[in-house]
Amino acid sequence: MTRIPQALLDDLRHATEFYRCVEAESEAVDVGAWTDAREWLRTAALNLGAALIAELEASEAPHA
Repeated sequence: MTRIPQALLDDLRHATEFYRCVEAESEAVDVGAWTDAREWLRTAALNLGAALIAELEASEAPHA
């Protein structure tokens, strides 16, 4: 089973929550908030993906 670092999961959860808040208030927020929300969500997802890929590569047996 894959052991996902808790900090990466927390970051993705918080980024998702922030994005949803901005989305819910879409008419009341400025472009900067949308930019921040999208960038944070994108970065959190990429960091989690990179960690999962690195773990997968580390767990694979070397090819003979």
